[in-house]
Amino acid sequence: MRDIRSTLPRSFFLLPLALAAGALLILAAVPARANPPDGAPSLAFPVDCHINLDCSVQKYFDHDPGPGAKDYMCGDLVNDKHTGIDIRIPSYVDMRRGVKVLAAAPGTVWRTRDGIEDINVREIGAEVVDEYGLGNVVVIDHGNGWRSFYGHMRKGSLTVKEGDHVEAGQQVGLIGLSGLTEFPHVHFMIMHNKEAIDPFTGTSVNDPLACGDTGHALWNPTTLAAMAYTPTGPLIAGFSTDKPDKESANNGVYDKAQYPASAPTLFFWATYFGMKAGDRQVMRIVAPDGKVIVNFDKIMEKGRILGFNFIGLKAPEGGFARGTYRAEFQLLRGDSGNDKIVAAMARTVELQ
Repeated sequence: MRDIRSTLPRSFFLLPLALAAGALLILAAVPARANPPDGAPSLAFPVDCHINLDCSVQKYFDHDPGPGAKDYMCGDLVNDKHTGIDIRIPSYVDMRRGVKVLAAAPGTVWRTRDGIEDINVREIGAEVVDEYGLGNVVVIDHGNGWRSFYGHMRKGSLTVKEGDHVEAGQQVGLIGLSGLTEFPHVHFMIMHNKEAIDPFTGTSVNDPLACGDTGHALWNPTTLAAMAYTPTGPLIAGFSTDKPDKESANNGVYDKAQYPASAPTLFFWATYFGMKAGDRQVMRIVAPDGKVIVNFDKIMEKGRILGFNFIGLKAPEGGFARGTYRAEFQLLRGDSGNDKIVAAMARTVELQ
């Protein structure tokens, strides 16, 4: 199988460590235009999942031409120079089950690459994979200078080869963790004549942005409606009896319905996306008798695209009471006293 690097500029597959996983560098600038070029493909959703239920858009296209970052809604669910759409699944457990990546429009497979391991870049270091930023990737040519890219797919999952004709909705691989990425997702990108285009607006970083204007979107109407902008949401949550960490949570280490009541500690953890400065984060653990035994309630000083937090307590003398423990996570936004819940999760566990 031909290495895609032999025909594309190296910058297509490089990502400075300071940028978000899956980000790409813009290759060329063209004069601003009022409308997207003729002949653009009509795009279907490129993942076999239910958007905002078992998958979500983690990061959008960056419309800020300077050192800042701004998504098409003028929000901050994006990193500087991120030129695609990151559609993620909640955890590595979901990745191992297999989530299909689909061709967004008919075309011919132009380039492919496979064989890159599925490893969180923070585990191995960016320098190890800095030549393979998109990891395992398929590129489809739709004609008229338009191409779609599907990056970070699972090793060995590609189902197409160069020269194959594909139809919209046809599987091209599975969501993975290959290349410069920290979470399982597909980096979906549209290029027109070597310029990255936001499928939500039909424009590039060089074009003026009207916040929220999707009048020239490349997504078909059904897909655009389904992909309503969601700046904040829950991902996964659970209990553990050891101090939890994000990588173990993503790997399903804590996916247990029961723990021993003799455990020395009990923790509740949550992973979520789109926290803003000023949000109020509330977490608590409730004992079988209904008593709140741990409570965390704090106004967050900084925003972040991806958040992970946990609370916990030591076992009382004689051990934890047996029974069902409940934990809750809420992220609230708004004026004091008029907060709106923007993300929430609740979990239970048995201590026996």
